[in-house]
Amino acid sequence: MVFLIAILTAILFVLIFEKPLKKNPVPFYLIFAGSSLAVVIVDRLGISFEGFFGNYIYPLFSKATLGAGFFVLVMYAVTFKNGSRAIKLLMSLRGELSIIASILTLGHIVAYGITYLSRLFTAPSKMQPVVLTATIFSVVMVVVLMPLFVTSFKKIRRKMNPLKWKKLQRFAYGFYFLVYLHVVLFNITAALRGSERSIINVSVYSAVFLWYLICRILKYRSTKNKNLNLNLYRYVSLVIVLALSVGLFFALKGNTAAKESDAPEEATISEPQPAKETAVVDGTYSATALGYEGNITVEIVVKDGEVTDVYFSSYEDDEEYKTYSDDLIKAIKEHPLDNIDTVSGATFSTRGVIKAYEAALKKAGIEKQ
Repeated sequence: MVFLIAILTAILFVLIFEKPLKKNPVPFYLIFAGSSLAVVIVDRLGISFEGFFGNYIYPLFSKATLGAGFFVLVMYAVTFKNGSRAIKLLMSLRGELSIIASILTLGHIVAYGITYLSRLFTAPSKMQPVVLTATIFSVVMVVVLMPLFVTSFKKIRRKMNPLKWKKLQRFAYGFYFLVYLHVVLFNITAALRGSERSIINVSVYSAVFLWYLICRILKYRSTKNKNLNLNLYRYVSLVIVLALSVGLFFALKGNTAAKESDAPEEATISEPQPAKETAVVDGTYSATALGYEGNITVEIVVKDGEVTDVYFSSYEDDEEYKTYSDDLIKAIKEHPLDNIDTVSGATFSTRGVIKAYEAALKKAGIEKQ
């Protein structure tokens, strides 16, 4: 949903600011650079947002979704029919839009890269395989992005040999592919575990990038066959891609439903059983569980048979949800033996916290109420 909002926002931006962006793009670069800097600061301060703003507006910048929206316009610019209003508009702004998209993407990379790169270089073995792969692809993506970003500025472009510049820009196709891999890899685990947001992300991004590939092929074919009705084939292929995207969405949803139905049911005890007394030994106990995309280790301190402290000894999950997990730990400290629910907006992370905590309790021989 946020990605669709990003694409619509990017389109509106182009329609509204076409002329001032062409005339003097620098103020726009500074505004978006400021938003990227704000994302980095907010992330370092550990500030989180809730409600509509936190779910739909802030992710446009923190997740670089708006940057992806601008990249979509840059990608699709050449796929339109030659001479059409769309290709004239987008091709005339392609460089400026690429720079804006890159600035927004770099803000996301700095904010999240600090966390993931530190894990990659200090403790890669502790990262989930999918996250490790996604992080490596992200590093490659940055390496490809930087020369594309720098050479998009007109002053630098004018100093380059046109043929060399054109060859360099062909790496953009690889960059687009890496963006798609980046998004899918960071969402696929949660999608397979039933996160509707992640399922939507995988389905929508797949549709956008698949249709782009088809449109590029159709545009190439149209240059070889002047009688080819480009618009007709574009619209027909769009219907097919949308159908495939919907099919992917329900396939992922169905996979989750199948896993839930195959899960063993808890046995029902018809007669009361005598309680088993387990000796509670004072000490420190820890346990680890998978959160949204990384391991969460919870440590508890038991004194005089009671839980006196609860804290994270290791938190390798997405830092975006750390605030929710911290709040949950505070609630557990206040009521150590109560049944506490997961937090909406960070279901998988907080579920991992609860699982790790309950496993630590079990090691200590303490039963919840």
